[in-house]
Amino acid sequence: TKKISVDNQTPREILSKFYSDNHLSDDGGNSSSSVKIKINKYFHFYFPNFDARRKAVLLHDIHHLLTDYKTTITGESEISAWEIASGCKSCWVAFVIDTSGTMIGIPIHFGGVIRAYARGRRTKNLYHNIIPVEQVLDMKIGELKRLMLLDTHPINTKPTFIAFISFALFAIFGLFSSILSLMFITFIIIYFIFS
Repeated sequence: TKKISVDNQTPREILSKFYSDNHLSDDGGNSSSSVKIKINKYFHFYFPNFDARRKAVLLHDIHHLLTDYKTTITGESEISAWEIASGCKSCWVAFVIDTSGTMIGIPIHFGGVIRAYARGRRTKNLYHNIIPVEQVLDMKIGELKRLMLLDTHPINTKPTFIAFISFALFAIFGLFSSILSLMFITFIIIYFIFS
């Protein structure tokens, strides 16, 4: 089946198709010097694509392959919650981006987000730097799933009471973080309009 064939491939072998399927450049934009942030079809801005972000995004893309979360808005909110719960304290870029992604998902896809968070509490991710990135790229998807415990914790993992409490505490932090982020973005918009 398709799933078995994917499990027998490596991230290096299938990332190019992943990028093509999701209308991204050949390397997912990692070689670009800046990142385009699109607010809507009329307004966007750029910020530098620094090394810490490049590494985080590559691992994030591999996480998509391992978890089966899509690259839609709801899928990104799910994988954000999963990455937060499975741990990204050692990767501050991922933590910042994932916090925003999770908060966006709460009002539009709460069920999926809380299930992804519950799944994350029972699994691991690649941000812990246990395996060097170059080695990860050449490991089989199935092997990585087993190492991350994703083979025994499916995408529809049911949240426990403790997971709800943990998520609620994180959401409080995320709310304050989102308010600060909105203030920062507003400042940037005003700066570009009047400078």
